[in-house]
Amino acid sequence: MSAPSLPPLPPPHTRLGVGGVLLRNGRVLVNRAVYRTRFTIPSGYVEPGEGIEAGLRREFEEETGVRVLVGPLLLTRHKVITPGESDIYFAFLLDYQGGSAEARPPEIAEVREPTLEEALAAPWISELSRLAIRLAGEKALGWPRSRWPGGEVPGLLSETFHPLEE
Repeated sequence: MSAPSLPPLPPPHTRLGVGGVLLRNGRVLVNRAVYRTRFTIPSGYVEPGEGIEAGLRREFEEETGVRVLVGPLLLTRHKVITPGESDIYFAFLLDYQGGSAEARPPEIAEVREPTLEEALAAPWISELSRLAIRLAGEKALGWPRSRWPGGEVPGLLSETFHPLEE
């Protein structure tokens, strides 16, 4: 008996978003995009062919001018936007690598570094970002490095296709 054939998969329907919490000296870096009324942790979408870590590092530097190392996963969120479209979001704890924080036009209007306590109570920061900030505050800063090749984030395996070079 032959196996039944399966129907073809529908076209992709999910966007992959990433964000990061950078805690330094008791302060957390947040920004406000020109199209938002509230601040969030720096975040954006992973581009086609880009890994999660690379996308987060790129977005963070594009929005704030700060270079980061991606640490442990803090939270995930899945949101159905329409019957044919959804959004999956990953937020990570970050480690500072260099640069100075500043708003990066045209997308980012403002950057702030409130204290952790202020950020947790701030109604001007989105609820999802405050949750990620709270979880980051509960984590120990610093984390073990992965021993497997291809990534440094504990608990996250992000594979990116790389064609063979000719």
